[in-house]
Amino acid sequence: MENRLLEEALKMPPSERVALAELILASIDHEEEGIRQAWIGEVQDRMRAVREGKSRLLDFQDLYK
Repeated sequence: MENRLLEEALKMPPSERVALAELILASIDHEEEGIRQAWIGEVQDRMRAVREGKSRLLDFQDLYK
């Protein structure tokens, strides 16, 4: 993976990064459909929990300083 891609993605707001992750996961065609749908559901559940204040996002950069 090119570091530039990751650097640009990390500049995005958290909600956009989650949406990007969902799109990337959905693009993986070698997974079984049930597994792919389960991951998409998980991402959607996590996004909803953040929006509803039931969960909070952690800054990746702060975690690994």
